[in-house]
Amino acid sequence: MDSKLALRNPNSSTGPLAVADIDGDGALDLFVGGRVVAGRYPEAASSQIYKHSGGTLQSDEPNTQRLKGVGLVSGAVFSDLNGDGFPELILACEWGPLKIFRNERGKLIEWDAPVTMLHDPRSALHAFTGWWNGVTVGDIDGDGQLDIIASNWGLNSSYHHPAPQQPLRLYYGDFDGNGTIDLLEGYTDPESNKIVPRRDLLYLSAGMPVIRTRFPTHAAYALADVSAILGEQFGRAQQVQADTLVSMLFLNRSNHFEATPLPAEAQLAPVFGLNVADMDGDGREDVFLSQNFFASRLEEPRLDGGRGLWLRGDGGGKLIPVPGQESGVKVYGEQRGAALCDFNEDGRIDLAVTQNSAATRLYQNSAAKPGLRVRLQGPPGNPDGIGAIVQLVFGSRLGPAREIHAGSGYWSQDSSVQVLALPSPPTLISIRWPGGKITSGQIPPAAREIAADGEGKISVLR
Repeated sequence: MDSKLALRNPNSSTGPLAVADIDGDGALDLFVGGRVVAGRYPEAASSQIYKHSGGTLQSDEPNTQRLKGVGLVSGAVFSDLNGDGFPELILACEWGPLKIFRNERGKLIEWDAPVTMLHDPRSALHAFTGWWNGVTVGDIDGDGQLDIIASNWGLNSSYHHPAPQQPLRLYYGDFDGNGTIDLLEGYTDPESNKIVPRRDLLYLSAGMPVIRTRFPTHAAYALADVSAILGEQFGRAQQVQADTLVSMLFLNRSNHFEATPLPAEAQLAPVFGLNVADMDGDGREDVFLSQNFFASRLEEPRLDGGRGLWLRGDGGGKLIPVPGQESGVKVYGEQRGAALCDFNEDGRIDLAVTQNSAATRLYQNSAAKPGLRVRLQGPPGNPDGIGAIVQLVFGSRLGPAREIHAGSGYWSQDSSVQVLALPSPPTLISIRWPGGKITSGQIPPAAREIAADGEGKISVLR
């Protein structure tokens, strides 16, 4: 995209970016996520949409207004969830839910998608509030529809396992009248069923000295709930909640999603980056997770139970952990963004993992069955075919759908050149382009890399 733009969100820091052809005009548009309002955490930040017009990006005011106060956005991805050629916007929000904005031919409308989950009373996506870090999509069950994978805090921390009836709570407001936002973490005590503060008297009174005058002893403080501690300020306090800390998979069932937690090994540390590809070339989509968080309070241990985790898909929606001894991925640092690319062009997907305060790690795939490299040749405003969905055809059977993204997971971007697995010789490639046009073409025998354009022309590159 050849355009000049000063990326800015009034009154908030810039978070994740994602690019897609929102209105199907052949040119790429931009989402700019609002991460945090300076000095006002956890107030909801606003995000913005910029549309491509005449070689420049202009603010899309109608869609930007719909994203006003959307939340603390940690991850974003555009994905055509309903197969109409117009990508939905999916957001992962801290102290909030995953959010889906349906794309009605360029108009983004928030959709509280119905959700079913075994042994869980929640029935809509907005009910799954969490500390969501990242989000991506992939055809995990091989039905041609794109499923949502979302990264969260996990269950291996002192925050344990909240529930819909007993969420983690964060109260905020100017409790002491000094013009700054004060915070008070609360949770439901299982014995008294009262909402009580998470932090002790010494910690809270250091920030709000008035608490020490109300509760001169630790014994008095221990008997108080949040409403007693905040006193007359309680009625004016705002709050956010989180009742889900597990990283999750949401299987796309057209008009609703089936939710399931990722395996226990994925919950051993906070997850940030998410990537979907076929790591072993068996024709089933797999998922990579980047993990760990070290910047804990002094009284809390760092969350270092992960070393980067591949989950092998079984083609039916189940993801199985792959030990590091088998995958070769062992990153013991504080991992963040991750990206996939066949950097040596051998038909196997390789992996790059970034770390806070440590070197980026690059892993070359040497064991997978080589697949077919696919390059798309889109229009001038979208030369890499961002937003297109490609599938190989094996006689009467379709391979999993693969969507090309610009911005996904956790502040990352995979290569636009796809590596599609070859469990058997393919006969055709099918491509659904942004805007809904579908093309297909025959794959010449023994082709290792092809290029496909919007007119259905297939060129063998090697």
